[in-house]
Amino acid sequence: MMRKKTIRAPLSGGTRRSLTATKRRPIFHSVIITLGLLGCVGLFWTLIDHDEAVIIRPGGKTSAMTQLEELHQEIVSQSTQQEHPTASSWETVQALRNEFYRRYGGREDSEDMFRRGVQAYGSVQATARRILTAAAQQTPFVLSFAGYSVTVGRGNYYHQSYPFILGNLLEPILQKLFQTKVTVRNSAIGGIPSFPYGFCFEHFLGSDPHVISWDFSMNEGRGAAVLESYLRQSQHQLKQQKPMVILLDTDPKRCSLVQAYAEQGLISDAMCVGMAKHAVQDATLLDATKDDSQKPPGFRNWQEFGAPSKCPGRGNWHPKKMEHEWLGWMMAMYFAQAVEEAQRIMATDVNWRTNYQSTKSMTSAVATTSFPKPMSKLLNNSDAVNHLLFGHPSETDSNHYVMKELSCRTNFLPATDHDKVLPSIVVSGLSPGITADNIMQQRSDEAYQAGWVMDLSSVERETKIKVEQCGGLGYVDLKTALYGIPESGTLRFWLPISEASSLLHDDHGHTADDTDAQHWFSELILCEANEKRSEHACRLDKDVEYTVGGVKVTAPVMVQGAAEYLKRQTCVHVGIPPGAQITRLSQVQKTDGSSLSSDDKDRLVANPSAQKDNPVGLVVDLNVRANVNRKDGACCISHVVWEQQ
Repeated sequence: MMRKKTIRAPLSGGTRRSLTATKRRPIFHSVIITLGLLGCVGLFWTLIDHDEAVIIRPGGKTSAMTQLEELHQEIVSQSTQQEHPTASSWETVQALRNEFYRRYGGREDSEDMFRRGVQAYGSVQATARRILTAAAQQTPFVLSFAGYSVTVGRGNYYHQSYPFILGNLLEPILQKLFQTKVTVRNSAIGGIPSFPYGFCFEHFLGSDPHVISWDFSMNEGRGAAVLESYLRQSQHQLKQQKPMVILLDTDPKRCSLVQAYAEQGLISDAMCVGMAKHAVQDATLLDATKDDSQKPPGFRNWQEFGAPSKCPGRGNWHPKKMEHEWLGWMMAMYFAQAVEEAQRIMATDVNWRTNYQSTKSMTSAVATTSFPKPMSKLLNNSDAVNHLLFGHPSETDSNHYVMKELSCRTNFLPATDHDKVLPSIVVSGLSPGITADNIMQQRSDEAYQAGWVMDLSSVERETKIKVEQCGGLGYVDLKTALYGIPESGTLRFWLPISEASSLLHDDHGHTADDTDAQHWFSELILCEANEKRSEHACRLDKDVEYTVGGVKVTAPVMVQGAAEYLKRQTCVHVGIPPGAQITRLSQVQKTDGSSLSSDDKDRLVANPSAQKDNPVGLVVDLNVRANVNRKDGACCISHVVWEQQ
């Protein structure tokens, strides 16, 4: 049995700083003030039973996605201006530790709590190298958090969630010692499984995070297999940084898996962080019936949410405001050690800035995007699906698995990439005038009959309206998807091969003249939005006819285990059928036989200049079968994911 490594407890040893945020345009600020003065509620937001939430500002010419991103940045900025238990800043590690001791009952109790609550794997030196690399490259230190409603901060204001607490604590120290800003992206989404989220890391977390996360409520079951795929995908898709991984979890199987990955050099640094009930030895400190005046300040008002009592999201599984504070502080104590190690490196290496200019200095201890045989029992899927999730076994070495390049398109928010969204791959078939820009408007039956519709589930939209009296809590997650019925007609996608895959095409024994789609594309998966659906709602494996590269797919199969919500499978494996053919951009046609306009072509390629090279792509047609209707549940496409050879 492997012995867990525990990080040593922290040793003893102003002015608020705001996290990195894009300035809002003045007009947005004026609108908010005006709405407040008029008593109008211009922000729609919600928390439905299974934790979907969003803020939307209807009207105006700015797109909904842009509005939400502006609002996200505003919340980040405001998080350092509102009354908050971390309202002071500490610019030295020792000052930060002393405050940790003060808040949580003195040095001895605080260090004991830390030992119980945080298990660190890999090396703190690796985390220190990340900090130094950010400093040397003069880029922010980026913390990108994935997760479920727990990480979003349901029941509290968005800015009170633990990702922002951690950022607020680290920012003054990193600014003072390394002149490095901190960027926090809380990209958690209520009710989201680990996949298809884990197919789309760059969309949600960005391409540059130094640290990412996963939380226990994302797991589809009690095993570690889904997390193992998530870890592999994160280190592969985010290969520029190969980020540190924080698990908000204490499950022995999953934490042991992370430890094993760290010991094998597959990840360089990681930690498991438990909730307060796992780390606080004196349970009376968390008991609301006990006298708060006798408790350390960090445990007072422990059972109080940060949001007004009339607001939803107050489930007993959601951490309250002070537990989010506690989580931020616990994580900060690990990073305090990394800061000290970074200072030690700076003091002993006069050329540290030159030596850490390259990301190679940060990830040198980490393996490439090949992995050994999975440690977990594989999910009950076909080899094709499991290979996409865990890697493709080498023909010559059964212990060598290679991850291939994935592409993802989705409109889910929060997002860092607003170009690679669903409309960017649609050739034809959308209902005219129905876009993400007017997402809060009810969609008519006529709109559905005119084409596939960019829409929200009716429950999500109705609940947003019902709870608007709360005025919005800052949440920015939104599950926009394409919905269709038989009358909507054919939805045609064109899936472009990435420029990198195109350049590497000759490496697997085929020439650029090959038209066989299986020479270019490995797998295709489509997913529906994770939402409460009727048992009679459209099922992607039974109620949609798929034509891929001109060939009808005969047996699409739902993905098991890795993409489930409320016991419903949300992703279908469509695959690349034998005989399917690629289509160059210049030959793509709409379903009515008409050619693409120049604007259409610009939209369909990630880099418009790639048009000159007449890029390769795959035409995919979707048609809904006659038994589907809108009342029971239209067919829904929220994510399109394809793997390239």
